[in-house]
Amino acid sequence: MAMNELRQRASDGDIAACMQLAKRLIRGRGEERNFEEAVEWFDTAARAGDTDALYWLGKCYLKGLGCRRDPAGGVSCLETAAGRGHAAAAFKLGDCFEQGCGAPRNAELAAYWYRKAAACGETRAYDSLLRLARRRR
Repeated sequence: MAMNELRQRASDGDIAACMQLAKRLIRGRGEERNFEEAVEWFDTAARAGDTDALYWLGKCYLKGLGCRRDPAGGVSCLETAAGRGHAAAAFKLGDCFEQGCGAPRNAELAAYWYRKAAACGETRAYDSLLRLARRRR
């Protein structure tokens, strides 16, 4: 689908189009990267209840891509998405608690989110759990 058509559908309230457009803009597919516009479309989709949009918005806040860097806001978005069963959001939350990015460094909470991510099908979480366990010895 052409970018102009995606923008029109997104403007008309099509949440799937919002997400597709935002992902293309953040990756630079179809036109040059535009992080600011991508964040606007992720925000629109997140406000409409899209869990994947919350995950992407959280990642943008953590890094300051297309918005002011807000690690605590990023963690908040990720917590909401992970609470709704988003595996990648739970995995990223584990990283946040392990590294102390946007939240206090906390190995127990990191392990909790890695376990939740693994239960949701995120296979990378197993390696992270092993790494945490080895550090605790």
